[in-house]
Amino acid sequence: MRGPLVDACYRDLFEESKDTVYVSSREGKILNINRAAVELFGYTMKELIGMDIRALYADPQDRERFREEIERAGAVKDYGVPLRRKDGKLLHCLLSSTLRRSAAGEVEGYQGIIRDITAQKKAEAALRQSEEKFSMIFRSSPDWIAISGLMDGRLIDVNDAFLRITGYTREEVIGKTSGELGLWLDPEERERVVRLLRERGQIRDHEATFRLKSGEVRTFLRSAELIELEGEPCVINVSRDITDRKRSEEEIRALNRELRQRVADLTDANKELDAFGHTVSHDLRAPLVAIGGFARRLSRKCSDLLDSKSTEMLDAIQANVRRMEDLINDLLAFSRSGRQEMVLTELDMEEMVGSVFEELKAAYPKRTVSLITGLLVPVCADRRLLRQVIVNLLSNAFKFTQLREEAVIEVYSKREGQEILYSVRDNGAGFVPEDAAKLFEVFHRGRGAATIEGTGIGLSIVQRIIARHGGRTWAEGRPGEGSTFYFTLPLCEKSEP
Repeated sequence: MRGPLVDACYRDLFEESKDTVYVSSREGKILNINRAAVELFGYTMKELIGMDIRALYADPQDRERFREEIERAGAVKDYGVPLRRKDGKLLHCLLSSTLRRSAAGEVEGYQGIIRDITAQKKAEAALRQSEEKFSMIFRSSPDWIAISGLMDGRLIDVNDAFLRITGYTREEVIGKTSGELGLWLDPEERERVVRLLRERGQIRDHEATFRLKSGEVRTFLRSAELIELEGEPCVINVSRDITDRKRSEEEIRALNRELRQRVADLTDANKELDAFGHTVSHDLRAPLVAIGGFARRLSRKCSDLLDSKSTEMLDAIQANVRRMEDLINDLLAFSRSGRQEMVLTELDMEEMVGSVFEELKAAYPKRTVSLITGLLVPVCADRRLLRQVIVNLLSNAFKFTQLREEAVIEVYSKREGQEILYSVRDNGAGFVPEDAAKLFEVFHRGRGAATIEGTGIGLSIVQRIIARHGGRTWAEGRPGEGSTFYFTLPLCEKSEP
């Protein structure tokens, strides 16, 4: 027989247990239950005592299955069953119960323990999801992933990318060491990696060179981390083939070296051009000044002594001196147009075109030339360079309309997509359409231009300046019907069509 002390001990265990302890009748009526049930199920003790225990089951049929099992076996241990709290929340529980018998041996009911394993089930589900995610990443990663022993490098598992990249089959690598496969081009490199892993527990972005089954040598960027499998230190590593990237980087470095050399060569060439420009502007211009000056003095002082033929020769000398000076100026302008530093600003094209036109009218006081303009869209360009473009195009129009009694120059602009298109049209001599592409070549002069002053460089300067701004140039025309010269510039953000 149990004494009072034993009963008191059982009572303490019953009340202080963290798990729910219960006693029920065979029909399911709760006869006794401890305080842990109040916290677990959310009912008061008064509500629990006398309750039909089937009310705690998420599926009442589970109660019948439990009853059949305990009646058959006499006891159940860790019987998994979903129960439900008063607030409806589902609980995952384990039941361990035994039969309660009367003194005569008849079954009176059941007694047992209910253990809440909801948190454990969630942790197990999270672990399964994590393992499934890792497995999916492991299988589908385009980089090779391998798990190997730390000490000997024996391969425990590899993904499909490892097999595809190295050329081995799974049977050829699993259980083999990296040394047996000859993977490391430098076996001592693996020893250095092992030391780093021991010191730091991980490595990131470590370059290593491996030999594939085919004998090909490729470079990989590796990250590795120490893990433990069945008590043994192991390494999981992710390796990305960067051979092509390294090759591209080397090609870029070579191109950069070549570019630096070309920049240096261009710098030297620019210095030589500057020196040439100084020579042209000084050493060549000085003799021309002397020649022109002597020719003018001879014309003034000896005009009475010279016959008409000699006078014509002096006039020809002066005309050619002026032409040579124009050529020198245009050559210098052409040289500067490709090297001058650009400062982009928003330009008022109506003001620029108007001022250039007035200057040219003053230079040709005997000419009758009209200017017609539409709405001229502002552009973002270098003021000095673009003014040179307008000067050259309008000068060209003045020159090639000199045989017209009433010359007309038209300047229009419009927005086309991400560009602004400008056109300069005249009603002058025009040109053969087949010559359109040649007009922008240096020193090219159109058919019939021999009698018109010019050096054949002006349009080349226009093309070079517009190209530096990211635009295009072209021309249209027909003999006797005038010419139209076009240029485009990238759209200025503030410009409006």
